Amino acid sequence: MITTLNFDQHSIIRDIIKLYIPAGAIECDVTYSKGNFYKEGTGIKEPRYKFDLFPQTPDTVKASADALPVPDNSFSSLMFDPPFVAGHTKTNPTGIIGTRFHGFPYMTDVWKFYSDSIKEFARVIKKGGVLVVKCQDTVSSGKQYMSHVHIINECEANGFYCKDLFILQAKSRLIGHNHATQKHARKFHSYFLVFIKKVNHTQESNHD
Repeated sequence: MITTLNFDQHSIIRDIIKLYIPAGAIECDVTYSKGNFYKEGTGIKEPRYKFDLFPQTPDTVKASADALPVPDNSFSSLMFDPPFVAGHTKTNPTGIIGTRFHGFPYMTDVWKFYSDSIKEFARVIKKGGVLVVKCQDTVSSGKQYMSHVHIINECEANGFYCKDLFILQAKSRLIGHNHATQKHARKFHSYFLVFIKKVNHTQESNHD
């Protein structure tokens, strides 16, 4: 029985492939990094096409997710694992996310990157194709940013139907320096969202 909640992201990806990707493998990953989703022993095949703004493997093509060097309707399935934190500058990146993406001083910049990338995915994904997005909600400068809601809304506006949602539950997370003055519930989960590029405007009812 496949359920929406899991403690292992590789199990979630395998479930998504089993349910929605008949080819048995995600065709393209536009934020490939070191390929941690596809490590040996996970049972998940590496994508045929790999892109990253800062490639870390020799077979990864340098490209930003919002400007892919491919023709329209190139992919039947695509993985997008975007950044989910902000608060650093291009000249002084910090931490894993900061070093990898070199930017996004504010969450509004992160959300703009989401929006621009989703528009690009609408161009490069074939009709009926699958978009998988990993994301996490966050609090920045005391404000709650429900990124999964923003991504769903942007995808719907760009011709995608939100087919499914999986929740990755963390066993533990680091506690921030300001936990003594906590003002929001601590998030111990992230999401894998599954979208289908609509063939027509009535596709929602056909997928129920």
